[in-house]
Amino acid sequence: MVQLKICGMRPGDDLSFTRHPEITHVGFIFVPESRRCVTAADAAEMGKHIDDSCKKVGVFVNELLERVIDTARTARLDVIQLHGNESIETCETLKDMGWTVWKSLSVHREENTDGLVQTIETYAPHVDAILLDAAPPKDAGKSVTGGHGVSFDWSKLSELNEQMKSNLVVPIWVAGGIRPDNAATLLDTYQPFGLDVSSGVEENGRKSNQQIEAMREAVRHYENNHTAAR
Repeated sequence: MVQLKICGMRPGDDLSFTRHPEITHVGFIFVPESRRCVTAADAAEMGKHIDDSCKKVGVFVNELLERVIDTARTARLDVIQLHGNESIETCETLKDMGWTVWKSLSVHREENTDGLVQTIETYAPHVDAILLDAAPPKDAGKSVTGGHGVSFDWSKLSELNEQMKSNLVVPIWVAGGIRPDNAATLLDTYQPFGLDVSSGVEENGRKSNQQIEAMREAVRHYENNHTAAR
């Protein structure tokens, strides 16, 4: 089953969708420059309304290690997603302290997959998952590295898969511009371990349970058809 993470939750969002087994993770943004930024206290309060089956993910960009740890403890996070230029040592420290650690890597349109493969191979032994996200637009703030609603060239995922072959030792998540109407296109190209969606399930800048349900249905429909075709 392809896992689904709904990212960028904010106070006031209806979190009842977390009871569905297809929704495995929810994400909170702890990046001050992001319009979806929340405090650790906000996340802790929202966490009370998240189903126990759903993991809580905190997104950080080049934050001081001490602040990441304090926030993760206050917000009761299960997963720490590092979206900047964090070192391998930072990843290992957080893993040693008991958190699941994901490292996000930006995929540039003009970049060939050779460099991406090398970066994945560098981080993979030290994290629990790699998340591939579209590189931010040029006019985006330096610290806002995701959540822009744009996708990268998904055909690169097939190339990546071929290059990595049996050397891929961690799950791959994909983010960037994924919506209910194009999720099947991505899955036809490459089947990642999970999909990370944010603006693709929003209406008027806020999470929409109707769009989240449409995303669940799109993934479920694809998997049902894919299983039946085997």
